[in-house]
Amino acid sequence: MLPGVLLLVGIVFQNESPRWLVEKNRHEEARSALARVRSKSQEDPSVVQELDEIIEDFMGHEKMSLRAQLKAVCESKRMFYQCSMAVILMFWQQWTGTNSINYYSPQIFASIGLKGTSAGLFATGIYGVVKVVLTSLGLMFMTEQVGRKWSLIVGALGQAFAMFYIGVNGYVNPPNANAALTGSSIFAIVCVYLFVTFYSFGWGPIPFVLSSECSPNHVRSLVMACALMTQWLFNFVIAKLTPIMLASITNGTFLLFGSCCIAMGLYAVFCVPETKNVPLESIHLLFEGDSIVKSATKDTLARYRRAEGLKNASNVGHDEDEFAKSKGYNVRVEDANRSSHAGQD
Repeated sequence: MLPGVLLLVGIVFQNESPRWLVEKNRHEEARSALARVRSKSQEDPSVVQELDEIIEDFMGHEKMSLRAQLKAVCESKRMFYQCSMAVILMFWQQWTGTNSINYYSPQIFASIGLKGTSAGLFATGIYGVVKVVLTSLGLMFMTEQVGRKWSLIVGALGQAFAMFYIGVNGYVNPPNANAALTGSSIFAIVCVYLFVTFYSFGWGPIPFVLSSECSPNHVRSLVMACALMTQWLFNFVIAKLTPIMLASITNGTFLLFGSCCIAMGLYAVFCVPETKNVPLESIHLLFEGDSIVKSATKDTLARYRRAEGLKNASNVGHDEDEFAKSKGYNVRVEDANRSSHAGQD
């Protein structure tokens, strides 16, 4: 009950979302909330500008019904791509195999060769502590410094290596109940912790970050509901499939999860844009253009990354061109790219 009590007490001191307040037409409260989270006065020019952009982004989209949100999600290829990415990320997150270890770690450690009390201790105690600590460190030192895209890519590769080693080692060096642990079996145990290390820096927290960032303001409640529904649905699927797979294909279970990690790494390379330092009201510009996949792929390389060009840009709603001219902003992706390259030159 302690985490629940801490959460309840902490919520009292939390700031309300300025965007939610704008959606409810409570603009003065939104101004106060935004100033608080930015640690600036309500009259500060940057606060006034950001609030204006949020209001403009919501213009005509306040208090949309569920049906209207569903229609908005499917109104264009760009909009559907942007909204569906949250669902796909949550789908892949569950197919990392993390919850198979969460729920069945004693059996998994036993299959590697760790028996008795040691298996339970390594599985439930040490593993849990390592996961909590590393996830906290990942959110503090990796998400903003490394970026979302590379966190996913590196995380997927590290997870794949760990899963493939555990699976291959299980076939090559099957555990012997009467024999001591071999060096390869000990490294397989290390790989379980190696897996959670890469997961905690990548596919653990980043899908939640990207889902909330890339969901358009006026349909965010619907998109996040679908994303979390997907996450819990496949959490359930993995929980049901894992014991069946461990019993039928044994070590092939780890090879399957390793292959999924490779697939999600490729998805991160080709389909996920880099959102680091991009204002929320400018995120939609990352999904503009003739080829979203081509642009997202270019974001993998720092010199072609569009995020730097959009760092100080402003979203100006659905009528961005007209609003940009009135405010003097430069928001077009092409201009952002030129700005980024010019800075490098």
